[in-house]
Amino acid sequence: MKPARLALGALGAAALVALANVERSPAARAGSRAEPVAARAQPSAEGAALEFGRAFVRQPLPGAEDAFRASSWAPPPPPPEKLAPRKPVAPPLPFSFSGVMEDAGVKTLFLRRGEALLAGREREVLESQYRIEEIGEDSVALTYLPLDERQVLAYPR
Repeated sequence: MKPARLALGALGAAALVALANVERSPAARAGSRAEPVAARAQPSAEGAALEFGRAFVRQPLPGAEDAFRASSWAPPPPPPEKLAPRKPVAPPLPFSFSGVMEDAGVKTLFLRRGEALLAGREREVLESQYRIEEIGEDSVALTYLPLDERQVLAYPR
C-alpha cells in the first residue's frame, strides 16, 4: 500500500502548487480583475466607444408572450356574414271573437278586447290600428295598419 499512498500524496502536492501559481498571476497580484471587453473598447473614428452590451440585446420573438397558446396551420375562419335586419311583425291579435250579426245582407262583427266590446263592418277601422277586411263564415280577416299585414282570427267552434 505504500506506493498508492505515495502517488496520492504526490497528486495532492501538485494540486497545491497549481493553486499557488494561480494566485500569483499578474492580475491577482495587482489586486484587480480582468476588465470586460466593452470597458476596454477603443473609440472608433467618430470618437464614440463601442457598446457591445447594447448592440446585441435579445429581442423577444413574435408570439412568445404566451408559449402555450393554441395555434393552428389552418386558415382563419371567414368573418361572419352580416344578417339583414329582421322585418317587423304584427303583434298577436288583441281581440277575441264574440259574434256576428247579419241584417239585410250586411254583416256586423263583435269583438272583445278585455272588458270592451267592439263592433264593426267590413272596411271599418277598429282602434285606429286594425281594419276589418272580410267577415267570413268561420273566420274574420283583419289588417294591422302600421305594417299593412293581414291577420286571420278564427271563430271558436
